[in-house]
Amino acid sequence: MKYVFFAIILSVGFNLHAQEKPMEIREFIRVYDLNRNKTHKGVIQSVSDTVLQLKREGKIYDIGLSAIGKIKTKRSAGHNVFMGAVIVGAPAAILGAATADPDTILGYTAGEGFMGGTLIGGGLGAAIGGLTALFKNPKTYIINGDPDKWREFRAMIIAKDM
Repeated sequence: MKYVFFAIILSVGFNLHAQEKPMEIREFIRVYDLNRNKTHKGVIQSVSDTVLQLKREGKIYDIGLSAIGKIKTKRSAGHNVFMGAVIVGAPAAILGAATADPDTILGYTAGEGFMGGTLIGGGLGAAIGGLTALFKNPKTYIINGDPDKWREFRAMIIAKDM
């Protein structure tokens, strides 16, 4: 009986190991058309010979090679600044409101504490977000509908996945 059990476990292990994982790129990009206008942004789902497929907010977008002017990786610096302001500002606002005591020497109301915490925490968080943007190192790929440049970009994305 234990040999049968061992054979089943061994065969299940071979089957699990033999399955291929689907390509998961998880790279956020911004796509610009030939007139330098941002047309799409999202996470790469797939890259074929002629189509780039992006996912954003649960929707899938197919972008043809002829419509792609350039591609920028990562989010903009403004995203870092905004997220820093929100992540530090919100808890600082709550802390400012929670520690309000109008009966002390530096007395302030809950509303004043909330606003003070928002301004100070939001400003500090925005500054931290700005500093992190300096180390982001985004890349720009000029495609301009050229199949050769597209192949280079595609090879880079596929190599990143491996």
